[in-house]
Amino acid sequence: MDWGRAKNVLILAFLMLNVLLGYQLWSEWRDQGSSSVDWTSLPPDTQQIMQEKNIRVEGKIPTETPEMRILTFTLKKQPSKSDKAAEKTAIEPQPESRIVFYRKELESALGGTIPDLKHYEYDQGWGNREGVFVLNRMVDGYPMFDIRLELYNSDQRIMAYRQDTIQTLSSEGSKDQQVLPAAQAVARLIDYNLQAGSVIKDIRLGYHGQLFDTISAPSWRVLLESGEVYYVHAISGDVSTDKGTTLTSANSNTE
Repeated sequence: MDWGRAKNVLILAFLMLNVLLGYQLWSEWRDQGSSSVDWTSLPPDTQQIMQEKNIRVEGKIPTETPEMRILTFTLKKQPSKSDKAAEKTAIEPQPESRIVFYRKELESALGGTIPDLKHYEYDQGWGNREGVFVLNRMVDGYPMFDIRLELYNSDQRIMAYRQDTIQTLSSEGSKDQQVLPAAQAVARLIDYNLQAGSVIKDIRLGYHGQLFDTISAPSWRVLLESGEVYYVHAISGDVSTDKGTTLTSANSNTE
């Protein structure tokens, strides 16, 4: 066997592999760079307010502005207003919690236990909060922030779940409209709503609406490091909290 030639072939193969991996990393970096921007994309007046109030934007600001429409839906079961813990369903046997991060394994292990599991995706913004993995119901690639699947875990195992499930979902009678840019939504929050020292950690486009209204509108969800949540209606520009309180009206648009 010609060891010298084999050695050269191996070296060449490793070089080609490095080039391939480097190209893949560059492609991912390019895609990420084209779909989001940082706080410097905000209006100069907003940047001035950020400096004065020590407000930081650590999360990337998405640049997508798709056309979306208002959704109407019916819940299979009305959620409890007072005791969500009472709605938990125990899982037996308990699978390894790591499957939460692998979609196929999650569906394989719990698809027969949790209804419509394939329609839910892990919420990267919330992460694992206090022993609960949060997933959102997805529609056309966008999350319904108020329709959740919560997986309760302990000792590296999923012990129970609590789920909001939809019986019917419709967008009839609602027309597609282009959503407001995320930069405009964030600027509105900074200009009129955020307290001094606030830190924005995540910005995501999806649907938001009170469960008892069964209407979900295109909205930008803004998560703060403190745990506070703001929603900016992606059509009208109205700002509200996760408690349903409206903070600004469409008449106070940020240019």
